[in-house]
Amino acid sequence: MDKFNVFNKAKEEVNTKAPFTKSSIPPKKIKETKEQMSIMLTPTHKRKLRSLADDSGMSASELIAYWIDQN
Repeated sequence: MDKFNVFNKAKEEVNTKAPFTKSSIPPKKIKETKEQMSIMLTPTHKRKLRSLADDSGMSASELIAYWIDQN
């Protein structure tokens, strides 16, 4: 019998919660879009960048963005 009382109590709690309103919904996050940029690298620097990116599990673009954010 106690199981049913616990269930009924939980059911009542769900039914008494306020419905969603526009003020209860958090504001939409603005997502920054990526833009293409061209940089000039020597073949050696290009290989090193790709190697560093692979070793860190990121793309070269992600790695450069990470470096920029750290400064």
